[in-house]
Amino acid sequence: MRWLIGASENMRHGKSGGGRARWESRLLVAAIALAFVNAQDISICCDKADKAEGTCRSVCEKMSQLNMTTDRSVIEQSTPNIYKFCGHHLTEFWICMNQTIQEVVSGTGWWGQVCCQLSRSSECRAACASALDAKALTESCRRSDEIAMFDCMDKQQEAQWCCSQTQSVSCHEACQKVLRRLGHSRIDGDAKEAAVDACEQSPELLHCLRDLTSSTVVGDTSKYLPCCHESDSQSCRSTCESVLRRTSDIEEIVEALGQDCGAPAIHNVLWQCFLRKDAPTDTKDLIPRDVANLHCCLKAKSATCKELCFHTFNKGSQEKWDMFDLQCLDNSQETMLSQCLEDVRTPCSLGCSSLTYCSQLNDRHTTMFRSCNVRADLDAHLSMAEQEGRRTLQVAGMHLPVKNSSECSTDLWKSVACVLHVKPCTTKGLSSLLCEEDCVQMLSSCVDWAQFKLPYTANTLCARIVPQSNTTNCVSLQQYMKPSTSRLAAPASRPCAGAPCSRAQLCRADRNCALAVASTAAACRSYHCLDGCPLGEGNSYVVPIGAWVRVFMSDLSHGLCFKICKCEGKGLTKCQPLPCFSMQHCFVNNKLILHGEKFYMECNACVCVWGERVCARRACGARRGSRLTRLPCNCPPHHLPAHTNHVLYPNACLARCVGATDAEIEFGVQSPCAGVTCPRRHVCVPSSNVCLSRLQTSCPQHVCVNTTDCNSQAAMPVCDTDGRTHANPCHLVMSGRKMGYWGPCLRGCSSSVAVCGANGVTYGSECAAWSEYVSVDYVGPCLAVGYISDQMEPKCTFDRIVCPALKKDDCQGFTAPGACCPRCGGALRILYSKKQIDRALYGTNISATVVNLHNVVQGLERHITIAECALRGYLTIETEIFVTIESLIENPTDLQLKMCILEAEKLADMINSEHPLIAVDLSLSALSYALVVHKHPTKGSSTIALSVFVLVSSYFSVYVLR
Repeated sequence: MRWLIGASENMRHGKSGGGRARWESRLLVAAIALAFVNAQDISICCDKADKAEGTCRSVCEKMSQLNMTTDRSVIEQSTPNIYKFCGHHLTEFWICMNQTIQEVVSGTGWWGQVCCQLSRSSECRAACASALDAKALTESCRRSDEIAMFDCMDKQQEAQWCCSQTQSVSCHEACQKVLRRLGHSRIDGDAKEAAVDACEQSPELLHCLRDLTSSTVVGDTSKYLPCCHESDSQSCRSTCESVLRRTSDIEEIVEALGQDCGAPAIHNVLWQCFLRKDAPTDTKDLIPRDVANLHCCLKAKSATCKELCFHTFNKGSQEKWDMFDLQCLDNSQETMLSQCLEDVRTPCSLGCSSLTYCSQLNDRHTTMFRSCNVRADLDAHLSMAEQEGRRTLQVAGMHLPVKNSSECSTDLWKSVACVLHVKPCTTKGLSSLLCEEDCVQMLSSCVDWAQFKLPYTANTLCARIVPQSNTTNCVSLQQYMKPSTSRLAAPASRPCAGAPCSRAQLCRADRNCALAVASTAAACRSYHCLDGCPLGEGNSYVVPIGAWVRVFMSDLSHGLCFKICKCEGKGLTKCQPLPCFSMQHCFVNNKLILHGEKFYMECNACVCVWGERVCARRACGARRGSRLTRLPCNCPPHHLPAHTNHVLYPNACLARCVGATDAEIEFGVQSPCAGVTCPRRHVCVPSSNVCLSRLQTSCPQHVCVNTTDCNSQAAMPVCDTDGRTHANPCHLVMSGRKMGYWGPCLRGCSSSVAVCGANGVTYGSECAAWSEYVSVDYVGPCLAVGYISDQMEPKCTFDRIVCPALKKDDCQGFTAPGACCPRCGGALRILYSKKQIDRALYGTNISATVVNLHNVVQGLERHITIAECALRGYLTIETEIFVTIESLIENPTDLQLKMCILEAEKLADMINSEHPLIAVDLSLSALSYALVVHKHPTKGSSTIALSVFVLVSSYFSVYVLR
């Protein structure tokens, strides 16, 4: 660059002719180089032009008005004027130009220089012209004064980082053509397509390229079409309709309309119409990038990881993700956070089969796995092959040299690769972490420590990746090094394994089909694909259409804040904020109880839920031979139904026990449609509904069915008493048949005999009870209330009550609270937070039917992966939710019964650990504590003496109450 000064010196000493030609040609090159100089920085040199040289100064100032967005040919056209009107004697001017060019060219590697023109001060612009990065501007530019410039630089830094995510020169150049002017000009569509083609092998670059160049789009341009007719110009109307139908890109729309309809103006009726149609963005409907993973951020131990987690899953910044990955996911202190994220990405499910490379993991029907699939099997194989090729092992970000196969067993490494990719889970805690002793043994025997120079040992390295406190909930490598001893064919089916549905669909096992196959071996489709809403880019969890989702709002300054959004065809929408609540702990007898901590108050299990004590309400001290009936409030076991406006109770005493007043209680079973007046051409149809909050003053037990144009109504199958399925209740009403139950007709159950449900309600048939997720207690109408205990034994001894035989002798099972008969299967007593439910109802205007028992049980059923295991549930007289997982098979094997019990225990672990897939579902988010209560039958229990006492004491209780 020093040739500029040399040229001017030669001219000063009278070396003309060829020298002048060389000087002019070099000056032309210099002027072309000015095209790469920020124009506003050239203006500094204009001040160096002699005041007498007014023309030179004028030309220079005109040149300074050309910036890098100007066509380069225009700049080149202006360069002859520079050497024509700026004499060689203007030494200071040419020194300034030389220095400016030199400094700018030295900083061409920094993309932020295109932002210098946005600076408000000449001193800052000068510093910016010679800066190599934004840090060099600290002294000359204040961020508070130069907001626009620094915002532009941040954007350019993002763009420059994006284009660096490739090793291909052609890809980098193509990316640079698209992003070098990011924010200063419209994205070139052809250049973007070329970049996508050139960067096909660079997925990270393509991801950020799409994010940075995504256009601002209008969700539904059709709503603007009526505005086109506001214009008096035919060409404007035609262009308006054409562009609105063709694209959703707002820039393209504005550009097209600007040509034929004029620039946007507030007085123009066309643009006024657009403004009326276009409501401002409502922040309450903004959805984070990953709704499900965002719930895991509360499990972070450090404030740094909590903040990085919020940024990563709220906005999806690649830079934040890299920091989060480095600082948090490989940190042994953040095990709860890492496991939570893994629970979202790959939840644990029972059984594994059909693996080829990791075949030793097959036929483990009672073990849970996160990734038992073909892809994980292949990844384990590729990982093993790659490791054998490089003879190193990566642990905690370090590459450890590995001994040869004669010193370190290949089978050991294969087992490690399979366990790390297929990811078995522990039965308790659902953890997939390797046990520390396995880690130490593996590294001690297989790492060549003589070649490893850093001051680490097997123990210190394992301590970095395996938490010291994780001694019980860890996966032992030894049990997965040899094939399973079981050679039984799969005892149950997992129809949704392998993700058979599309990404935006929810897979649901068809248990009606499982019943048909088990009873008649009939052919049917074992699963359904339901349309839904994915809850994040990095996970496969989908909620069905109609479900409400809790979206965590990451600003903790006002406590814990959530909004709830409904899943509809276009995604999560209709968002409504819930009242925030403080992150408090509990105090019991002046002792601090942390959130989530379990404890007892007398005989009742409790849990602290953000300052609320959620406890069981079982009567303590009740035992055989005592004067207590072992029912809430020592109520009698009579079955004399009484109801309030939305709940049916076995008797009035139990209704009063939960807070119902005498004015609210009515005796007998009331018809759901009694006293109901439906609109014209509507018919009342019973529809059972169990509400979970006293705030739900309206808990309708019916629906009014529109009887006009049945074919146009939404599909909502119902089954009549003759066993025929109707597409919707309108068709049922118009057919003249009687309502059996909601849902398609079920198989494998009786549809002709009345039964007593475990909830104390008499149903017209076993199928009708199953349709409401209720187990059958015994055949016939309900006659008594069973005393309450966790023992698996008969609880009633009335002659007319005949308990069905157990599906297998000495099976693990339960007798449901208030029911009479024991059954085989897994069982949970679930305590729920009434405050959480009240917040959802009181703080919003959603329907009271959004949070009810049916939605809770249906939500839990989505997490049961074994098709032959059916989930049932009801609200007990102790105001707990009692959930059972029972085998649909008529004569199940011990293994089949065991699988259903393990499904129940998995649900308990999910609830007790505040699993993110429980927390994100509004209908399940209030579930706080699940107590596992299934056990083997009580041996030699005497029920006759007990029943006589219960009868005598119950009559006495009735007399006292009256």
